[in-house]
Amino acid sequence: MREFLARNKVDFEFEDVRKQPVSREDTVALVREFRVAFAKKGTKLVELDPKKATDDEIASAFLGTSGTLRAPTIAVDDQLMGGWDEALFAKWVR
Repeated sequence: MREFLARNKVDFEFEDVRKQPVSREDTVALVREFRVAFAKKGTKLVELDPKKATDDEIASAFLGTSGTLRAPTIAVDDQLMGGWDEALFAKWVR
């Protein structure tokens, strides 16, 4: 992901969620701040409306096996993506 950002000259702020884990409660609150949220689940890209999704739906999409925010999670304007989908992110940086 960082290679993609550098290659496309995208400025970004990096926070290591492995060193500073984000809890389930904080993850749900974070996701709810966005207009739309996407999560990569295997090969499938799931779209959520953070205002309508349940806490469990958000948690299922955005928490990793450790029970904390998955990496990478990327925010662009009013959109959030958990996991990595290069095609979707490429649209965001154009």
